[in-house]
Amino acid sequence: AAADAAARAAAAGMDADDGEGDGDGEAGLELGEYSGLLLKASGDGQIYTMVVRTSAYELDGLEYRHDFRTRAKGFTTARLPFAGFAPYRDGKPVQAGGAPELDRRSISGLALGFYPQRQGVRVAKEGVGLPFYLSLARVKAYRERDEPEVVYLSAGAAAADLAADDAAAAVQQKDAATALAMEEQAAGGAPAGDEEEEEEE
Repeated sequence: AAADAAARAAAAGMDADDGEGDGDGEAGLELGEYSGLLLKASGDGQIYTMVVRTSAYELDGLEYRHDFRTRAKGFTTARLPFAGFAPYRDGKPVQAGGAPELDRRSISGLALGFYPQRQGVRVAKEGVGLPFYLSLARVKAYRERDEPEVVYLSAGAAAADLAADDAAAAVQQKDAATALAMEEQAAGGAPAGDEEEEEEE
């Protein structure tokens, strides 16, 4: 509990209403049309946690968390879908079905937390955490887009399909020309026979 409290104190938080951290969160963020958060940060290779609070936090202390790992050198871009945020109450995970899904239409605050117990190491003394470093470049909300109904073909496949279409068209034209010639020949044969019969008479 002490380690969790220390992590809460170390979290870099910001209220979503006006960015000044006054805690009222009346306006909130309307992110109902978005699919998640996209953040870019420079860290130290350890695991950090994005914390999202909604109006449910004021009612019963419910918040939502999503872990992400940083790189020891350079920037990390982490995509955190809202569907992947897990509910926590009083610093403890809530069992499945014990809390509603994150309400993207009433987000009142965002925070970044560092929890020593998430690092896979045992804290030697209660209340004493691990050193950490995280520099946040930006946080964005992203929206998933539907895939376009397009069939992708390679250049070779497209050329082969075009050649096949041209060959089929040429065969059809040849068949049509042959049929027309046969019709003309059949139509021209009867009068010639009649003339020959008249001459014989």
